[in-house]
Amino acid sequence: MEIGLAVGGAFLSSALNVLFDRLAPNGELFKVFQKHHVRLLKKLRMTLLGLQAVLSDAQNKQASNPYVSQWLNELQDAVDGAENLIEEVNYEVLRLKVESQHQNLGEKGNQQISDCNLCLSDDFFLNIKDKLEETIETLEELEKQIGRLDLTKYLDSGKQEIRESSTSVVDESDILGRQNEIEGLIDRLLSEDGRNLTVVPVVGMGGVGKTTLAKAVYNDEKVKNHFGFKAWICVSEPYDILRITKEILQEFGLTVDNNLNQLQVKLKESLKGKKFLIVLDDVWNENYKEWDGLRNLFVQGDVGSKIIVTTRKESVALMMGYGAINVGTLSSEVSWDLFKRHSFENRDPEEHPELEEIGIQIAHKCKGLPLALKALAGILRSKSEVDEWRDILRSEIWELQSCSNGILPALMLSYNDLPPQLKRCFAFCAIYPKDYLFCKEQVVHLWIVSRPEPTPWAGPAPGDHF
Repeated sequence: MEIGLAVGGAFLSSALNVLFDRLAPNGELFKVFQKHHVRLLKKLRMTLLGLQAVLSDAQNKQASNPYVSQWLNELQDAVDGAENLIEEVNYEVLRLKVESQHQNLGEKGNQQISDCNLCLSDDFFLNIKDKLEETIETLEELEKQIGRLDLTKYLDSGKQEIRESSTSVVDESDILGRQNEIEGLIDRLLSEDGRNLTVVPVVGMGGVGKTTLAKAVYNDEKVKNHFGFKAWICVSEPYDILRITKEILQEFGLTVDNNLNQLQVKLKESLKGKKFLIVLDDVWNENYKEWDGLRNLFVQGDVGSKIIVTTRKESVALMMGYGAINVGTLSSEVSWDLFKRHSFENRDPEEHPELEEIGIQIAHKCKGLPLALKALAGILRSKSEVDEWRDILRSEIWELQSCSNGILPALMLSYNDLPPQLKRCFAFCAIYPKDYLFCKEQVVHLWIVSRPEPTPWAGPAPGDHF
């Protein structure tokens, strides 16, 4: 349910920004409305601005306050209604343009029609006026409830945060407190047990650092020198044997096609007599027949070949291998070290005792999960005011009843801290499935053309957000 709240919040934030784009004072809508009717558009815009000011606080409180959650649902319905009305107007404007251009082609040649020469008819306006006033009335009623719900207004500073591009190299700060697991996994990989193939499962809950651990070992110099061939494959869901086979072959520098039988023959031949290491990351599939079919592709490798499997599911680990390495949560001391390293990167905690005290409490709420610790530390590294840190600590999102760990609250807090434009980007990117490998430039182009109005882009270029 809480994941739905976060995604729903993304779309509500996005919808509001779409409306603001279309209700811009110098925009097309204001040009086509008759002067004595423009007041309705201005009233709609001002009411929406008042509601947007409390949206961030409402999203923080919705998980623990059912009245706020209901208020947000009603706001979503009202915003949807406003969007539909604006779409009706846009359609009518487009219809008028097409009719005018058609008349001009027949009478005066290809003459451009100015938006200023287009005006909605009285009949059309009377048809939509009542619905527009009803929508504004609903929004005003929701605005009146802000005080009763104790929602606080936050004015967006417009600050855009530019984040560094990710890299395949593992940052040492990501693997604090994991030395025993790293050494144990390396020992398993380098050991010679006389088998042609050994599968080593790495098991742990989401966000605990299984993939980070596997990457640290995968990039270890001793491991690199020990194996002649290495491949890293993100399996995820749904399980796709064709994709997995193709990606392994591509990792080895071989050409591929879409013939599964030929690909599997090629893979078996390419691995025959060679010592290899393959990582199958994020495995969910519990179908033994499918796993056995994949495993048979690897059995002709040289003695000492290994496969690392990372998974959240104990049943998958038992099916695929033995002697699983269990990755647990971090200790309180290591959790604070990780949080401190990312949140105080350019500051000395001892020079900010109040922030340090609050930070220790926030780190404790993350329950030893590296993903949650890094997500919140990433928010706070650019915040220097005690009240900003205290807002994170006291957020009602921590009270999510269905959360057994600190990941979801931390990620929801991270989402709520995004500026409106990036919330729209988040909502747009939600159309892609988990672990989908996309081209950044293509996504940027799609994101730009999906915007409702071709207005100039404010802030950093869209590609800088990825």
